Amino acid sequence: MAQFDLSLREAERADAADLIAFLNQVGSESDYMTLDEAGILMNEAEMSSFIERQADSANQLYLLALLNDDIAGLVSITADFHERIRHIGQVFVVVKKAFWNQGMGRILLDEAVAWAQESGILRRLELTVQVRNERAVHLYKDLGFEIEGLLKRGAYLKEGKFLDVYLMGKLIDK
Repeated sequence: MAQFDLSLREAERADAADLIAFLNQVGSESDYMTLDEAGILMNEAEMSSFIERQADSANQLYLLALLNDDIAGLVSITADFHERIRHIGQVFVVVKKAFWNQGMGRILLDEAVAWAQESGILRRLELTVQVRNERAVHLYKDLGFEIEGLLKRGAYLKEGKFLDVYLMGKLIDK
């Protein structure tokens, strides 16, 4: 059995090419995400600039899970800079299919929630998840997210099938 060394760290500009490759891979591995076979549609300079903007913001996070120095998962929190909504963080989490059901998503989300609580800015986290993605829904509920709404036809498969999507949220209090 292979042994892996897991480490977590914030993304850096130098990660841009590896992040593009990672996101393009996971986009083709599953139809549970909004990301699809088309990939991330960013070049290296654009990704590098995105990473820098995230790092410079007090209410945004781009955290990588590395196994033996290769990106195996990530969680991001993006938020607006406008005062009225800068307290709301949009959560995105993804793990390579080879590492599904091994606890990496939980580790990443735990870290992201802890970071948000310590930020002093974020007071709400929200995400969307396809209703049929029962494992993810269970994980989010386990971590305190609640189903706040149903987006009918919130996602579409190229096979011509519409999918319902939950809007889930978690309030963060001091």
